[in-house]
Amino acid sequence: MVSVKKVGEETGVVYLEVKDTNPSFVNSIRRTVMRDVPTLAVENVAIYENDSVMFDEFVSHRLGMLPIKSSAKGYKPGESLKLVLEKEGPCMVYSKDIKSTDPKVEVADKKIPIVKLGKGHTLKLEMTAVMMSGKEHTKWQPAVISYKQDDKDEKTFTFEIESTGSLTTKELLDKAVSVLQEKVKEFEKELKKVK
Repeated sequence: MVSVKKVGEETGVVYLEVKDTNPSFVNSIRRTVMRDVPTLAVENVAIYENDSVMFDEFVSHRLGMLPIKSSAKGYKPGESLKLVLEKEGPCMVYSKDIKSTDPKVEVADKKIPIVKLGKGHTLKLEMTAVMMSGKEHTKWQPAVISYKQDDKDEKTFTFEIESTGSLTTKELLDKAVSVLQEKVKEFEKELKKVK
């Protein structure tokens, strides 16, 4: 029977040891976390005013890659919410300056610099964050995850999981397992139709 235990943790990285399994199984977990676990990410940006030295496209790209906490219940794939950013210079605009229309949703890391505003400069914009998965674009990838097979025991693996902050490691793995269970149920259902 498969066993899992936490064997280490550093800043933002969790190490899990998985025993009594095979490369196919651990790789399916890894791929599911990266491809199929839905998270929130900025998809559209409407810039109303940008007096900074940075082009609108660059600002939009930075905003699109910001990790947004996605553990808020109630958002299904394809659903969205609005985020707003209004700031006047002189100042550095940080991710903490983004305000959500849903109080349960916030940017995962508050210290990410977006753009520097000079005296008299203004940045005013509205964003749409959409719940999607990593198979659509890497901005929806909730983590970087890899595994290594033990040199002495081919049935033991160590996962290295670094979440973007959109979900906790536990939430990532729970959702990945749920997705895999749904896929198996779908397969069983289709298999029953085969004669």
